[in-house]
Amino acid sequence: MHLPVICLRTKIMKHWGIICLILHSFYCWGQHDKTSLSTSDSLIIQLDDPVARMLDSSFLLYYFQCDDFTTDTSLLNDFNYSPNEIPLTSDSAIIDRLDKMSERSPIAFSPHRNTIAYAKLYSQKKRRLTSRMLGLGELYFPLFEELLAKYQLPEELKYLPVVESALNAKAISPMGAAGLWQFMPRTAESKGLEVSYYIDERSDLFKATDAACRYLKDAYEIYEDWHLAIASYNSGPGNVNKAIRRSNGKTNFWEIIKFLPKETQNYVPAFLGCAYAMTYYREHNIYPVQSRRRFHELDTVWIDQRIKFSVLEEYINVSIEELEFLNPSYPKALIPDTEEDRVLLLPVMAIGIFEGNKDSIYAKSKRRSSLPGKSDSPSVLTYHIVKSGENLGLIANEHGCSVGDLKRWNYLKTDLLRTGKKLRIYAPKQKEKKGTKLSVTTIPKEKERREEGVFYYTIKKGDTLWHVAQRYEGVTMDDLKSENSHLNFKNLKTGTKIKIPK
Repeated sequence: MHLPVICLRTKIMKHWGIICLILHSFYCWGQHDKTSLSTSDSLIIQLDDPVARMLDSSFLLYYFQCDDFTTDTSLLNDFNYSPNEIPLTSDSAIIDRLDKMSERSPIAFSPHRNTIAYAKLYSQKKRRLTSRMLGLGELYFPLFEELLAKYQLPEELKYLPVVESALNAKAISPMGAAGLWQFMPRTAESKGLEVSYYIDERSDLFKATDAACRYLKDAYEIYEDWHLAIASYNSGPGNVNKAIRRSNGKTNFWEIIKFLPKETQNYVPAFLGCAYAMTYYREHNIYPVQSRRRFHELDTVWIDQRIKFSVLEEYINVSIEELEFLNPSYPKALIPDTEEDRVLLLPVMAIGIFEGNKDSIYAKSKRRSSLPGKSDSPSVLTYHIVKSGENLGLIANEHGCSVGDLKRWNYLKTDLLRTGKKLRIYAPKQKEKKGTKLSVTTIPKEKERREEGVFYYTIKKGDTLWHVAQRYEGVTMDDLKSENSHLNFKNLKTGTKIKIPK
């Protein structure tokens, strides 16, 4: 069985080495200094500015009301530390705690020197960043835990998005991976996540987490080892399998580590060290920062029509910034009108207001029609099929309208046209002569005429059956074939008359 490859940072790391991995969890908060921690010549953890700037996001900063720990840390301060004290912790104490974590989890929290180095980095040098992750955890971790339990996966995997995205649901890597769990578009689609202009479910809290759980479950079923499953999440199963082959079939992460990509060599230790710091934060005098929202203060409503966040803000008194933060899977600040209902996450206190004003919100969010209104001059809807060499100017001149009209009628943002595109044309309604009728959908030309009450179209050079069907609203190719069964449609000759169904 081959898993889809999450190729998040494979190429990037060739240039930045270990940088991306640790920065995804630490350096997205605007600290623009360079720091390194080394416990041996083989391990250098470095923080670099380019990635920091990439993840230094106002989207995340909005979540925090202040830059400090919670106002009352006395309830969490089990060790009677002074407010700014940074406890000195020996390697032996960290090793002992890692061993205890291993006893409580199917994941082995190996006390490797790399793991210890990352544990110190999270708990000592970047402790304030860890405090912010703990604050974000109050929003995200309850759902992570729920879905991990559903798939019978270790609870500690909830810390993987800390390493992946610094819990930034809007994080996008230079390679195009996005969301809390950093899925590439193809991998996301293979897991059933929609990635389109208005919707990016890689940033959907529930759906992306569910997809990540399924990926990790599949990976563990292949390797039967959590270190290897986590490594495959970072660099893909192909790189893990290659490392196993190059090590003569060994399946212990620490024995094949030198055969893995450089970023993956540090990815697993970073995860283990992060989990340590997030578990023993009190022992290091670290506390969650004060947050704007917690998980239990939110709930979902189902949306079955188009909604603009700008309209929603007017009615429910929740800012667009918060609506975007709570609903990052809608990148254009609106929920489109789709066949399936969509989920909107709101503060609990705003849901009643929303339900009471739902109809007004829907009505005001509707897309304004660019079609002629009642006040416009009477017109007839016709269609024009774009042929090779045609442009908007030529088409506008042919139909007696402006280029702006064509763009407005057909929602065009550019002047580029694709051959075969069907354009709406609203031609001025002509006065009917006595005893004749004008077609509702077409303007009769010399090649279109009625004979004995039947409407015909005369084939001209370049026409196909598809082109003819596109000219008439509600007419299909099968309809044309049925009405003209005597004709050879594989070889339509210029000048042939085709009967058009009513």
